[in-house]
Amino acid sequence: MDNAEVVTKIYRDYWKLLYSICYTKTHDEWASEELVQNVFVGLCRRGGELEVQTSIKAYLIKSTKSAIIHYYKEKVKHAQVSTTDLAILENANHENKLVEHNLVATQFLEEDIETVVAKLPQKCQKVYRLSREDHLNTKEIAAQMKISPKTVKNHLTKALSIIRSESTLILNS
Repeated sequence: MDNAEVVTKIYRDYWKLLYSICYTKTHDEWASEELVQNVFVGLCRRGGELEVQTSIKAYLIKSTKSAIIHYYKEKVKHAQVSTTDLAILENANHENKLVEHNLVATQFLEEDIETVVAKLPQKCQKVYRLSREDHLNTKEIAAQMKISPKTVKNHLTKALSIIRSESTLILNS
């Protein structure tokens, strides 16, 4: 199978998934189709030089998320109008779009962090979730899990270190 046939098969297999991700975030049919198309065009352009470290599905979803973020950045950039009559309206519109963009980016980051947390060792993950999601302090976690407070601190340190390093990779990609 040559590169074009591989991309065509991937396109058929993942187009609906990527479109639904885009449409959920943009609520715009045309923009969603355009974003998905751009992801596949990028895949075709990179062709044989592409090295996917995870699955092709994970790569495409990540590319789609990046495309959505770029879409909102461009939308905010082009939303600025220079006429003085619309300056106040534009400022409010710009701020709304910036907030919308930040919410989308935050949601993606939260999803990526959840993926990292799910990969933590079981006890480390449990300590992290009790601390961050259930808002328990070190002593409460230690009592609930029947481990020492020092062990709780060690698990939290390990979890936060892993999340920090993975988040840096996510933010820089």
